Amino acid sequence: MQFIKQAMPMYTHDQAAYVRQMYDWHMKMAQYHEQLRTFHLERAKQFQKLSEEKAKTSEISSDTSAA
Repeated sequence: MQFIKQAMPMYTHDQAAYVRQMYDWHMKMAQYHEQLRTFHLERAKQFQKLSEEKAKTSEISSDTSAA
């Protein structure tokens, strides 16, 4: 997954254009951060699943060696 972080628009003396650019930039940044949030939540879930599997595997191997 590729994330593109947009550069903040430079101030211009054309107020209408600047306001429109800033609105667009903030909307893009909100989407960017939401994509990052979703990506990191998914990765965290994957690592949690790996951790649970590792714990189960170590329980089974400790039960086997104790017997």
